[in-house]
Amino acid sequence: MKSYSPLAVAPPEWIVANCVAQLRQLYDTQTAPFITPFTDYSAGLQRARELEVRLLQLDKEGAELRDENAELHSRLAAVDLAAAANTAAQLEEARAALTRTGRELGSLYRDKANLLEEVVGANTALTTARSALESSNTQLAQSRAEVSALREQLSALGASLDSERAARVAATAELAAAMSARDGALTEAERLRHENVNLLRRLMEMKEGEAGRLNDINRMHEELLEQATRMRQEAELDRQATELIRQRAVAAALSSGAAAGALGLPPSAASSVLVAAPQLAALGPAALAPDAAGGGGATGTATGASSGEWVGAVGAAQHGGVGGLPMSLRDVMGMLAGSPSQRGGDGAVGTAGLYSTVLRPPELRMPTRVPAAVVSVAHKGGCNSLAAQFPGHLVASCGADRTVALWDVAMVSGAFGTAVGGGGGGRGGSSGQVGPAISLRGMTAAVNDCAFTCDAAQVVAAGSDRALLVWDATSGRHRHALTGHTGPVTAVALSPLDCRLAVSVSEDRSFKLWDLSRGFSVRSVPCAKMPLCLALSTDGNTVVTGHLDGSVLLWDVRQCRAGSATPLVEHHDQNHPVVCLAALPSNDSVLMLATRDGSLRLWDFRGATTMRLWRQPGFSLGTCGGAGRPRCHLGISPDGRLLAAGAADGSVWVWELRNAGAGPGAGADSKQLRGGPGMSPVHQDSVVATAFSSDMTALLSADKAGGLAFWQME
Repeated sequence: MKSYSPLAVAPPEWIVANCVAQLRQLYDTQTAPFITPFTDYSAGLQRARELEVRLLQLDKEGAELRDENAELHSRLAAVDLAAAANTAAQLEEARAALTRTGRELGSLYRDKANLLEEVVGANTALTTARSALESSNTQLAQSRAEVSALREQLSALGASLDSERAARVAATAELAAAMSARDGALTEAERLRHENVNLLRRLMEMKEGEAGRLNDINRMHEELLEQATRMRQEAELDRQATELIRQRAVAAALSSGAAAGALGLPPSAASSVLVAAPQLAALGPAALAPDAAGGGGATGTATGASSGEWVGAVGAAQHGGVGGLPMSLRDVMGMLAGSPSQRGGDGAVGTAGLYSTVLRPPELRMPTRVPAAVVSVAHKGGCNSLAAQFPGHLVASCGADRTVALWDVAMVSGAFGTAVGGGGGGRGGSSGQVGPAISLRGMTAAVNDCAFTCDAAQVVAAGSDRALLVWDATSGRHRHALTGHTGPVTAVALSPLDCRLAVSVSEDRSFKLWDLSRGFSVRSVPCAKMPLCLALSTDGNTVVTGHLDGSVLLWDVRQCRAGSATPLVEHHDQNHPVVCLAALPSNDSVLMLATRDGSLRLWDFRGATTMRLWRQPGFSLGTCGGAGRPRCHLGISPDGRLLAAGAADGSVWVWELRNAGAGPGAGADSKQLRGGPGMSPVHQDSVVATAFSSDMTALLSADKAGGLAFWQME
């Protein structure tokens, strides 16, 4: 067999190339770690050889420098020896010259010492001479000055003696004149004192008389206003009563004529009744009255449930008997109110209850369910508060339009008539042209609250422009601008007894006491918590503030005036913001307190106890001022019997406070006023303020949209 050597056949080129590449790669991989060290080592050896050559060169140069240094040292030693010899010779010469100079210097020092001694002696003698001369000159100058002074003294003494003599003469004359003038002045002062006393007495008498006349004028003004109101009401009632009586009289006359014909009476009697009826009707209600006994005459026997009373009145008038008839509208109204309510066959309305609402006393009145008048936009931007004048017939409203409007309740009632027979009827809810009696302006921002002084003479308003303005309630004239708060003023309260004291709270976390007679702040008291509302007790000695965290603080006015900034009591039994505080006129220690959750409570601040609590189902309290600073105004009747509060749905709720002594949580009879068609609210937004007029003839309510409603009291 043939054997083949592996090298006998040449491998393909690509295999060879591949193997060579792999071998080269393997070689590079295995030799790469050693190439750098060997390269560095070779470079180090080369550097070492170069350094050795350089070292040899340096050694050679060092040997040459050492030889040169030795030669220089030898030369320096020779030079030093020559210089030392030369220096020694010069030193000997210098020593000799120094010795000679020292001897000459000693002789010079001796001569100088002698000269100095002579100079010192001469200076001493000169100084002594100069001192003696100066002392002599000084003594001479002193002697001359003494002589001049003596001469001047002599001249002055002579002049003073002459002036003293003249002064004595003038003083004697002046004393005599002064004594005479004193006597005259005393006489004149005594006369002036008597005249002053007389003038003061006359001035006091004039002031007292003027005050009395002013009081009489004010009283006459109030009486005239009340009389005018009564006259307007009575005129309207006269007109209504006359119309009704005329209808009843004609109906009675017709019925009497028919009855006379049925009874066979002569035609003249029936005709006389028919003729007399219109004449008696024209006399008005004062000439006609119900007569249960028939009044006599043929007409007294007439039958008929609705016409018998008026037939008797006609018969009495026909026979000339007017002695038993009522001669005033009040008598007629009282008799009509006492008669039973009936409706005749002709549809005539009966009289029972027609005037009973008008004659109902104030302690029994309640607001009607339909307002007598509605002002859709009393304040552009919304109303914020209401305040009634006590005593008086004005109610103030304020709002975002920077004005305070004074509404005359009597004028509004006269413009829309008097709601009778259940209130409202055809006149309820009227929104005719009703405007304020006076508009007070001057604020530069929204008016947050307003109030009347206890004498009803001034109006105070608190504004967001950090000021309070005071106006005259009668003339509308601006009185004072009270500034000092650094934040918007949210509420103001006036003392019920002192017309000069006002208290205001602000968002600057303080309340201020103001003197309205002088127009400046008496005291500023800081609060640790944000105040929202305040009230003054009926005795005017306690300030109560309600705060955002739900606490109520009591402050003594007298201590605040003295500078104290510490509250008497801090009460905190709930966490809802206190949005309103109102004092009850009938109790000097009870307040009405309202919180943001709609709770109303009677709170005795002296005992810090809740006397009564209202949580009315379906009632949500209406507030203004936003979620951060909510506030509202509750209306309490002047007798403390009724409480009115506005609701968020636009209605007004009224409660009776007669059972104010009931325990907490006790319920109460409530009345909800809506006033719109189909039981819809007459207000288009949340009602934020309510107020009763001082004469209990009207209840006012204001909403956030600026609307104002007048609810008649029946």
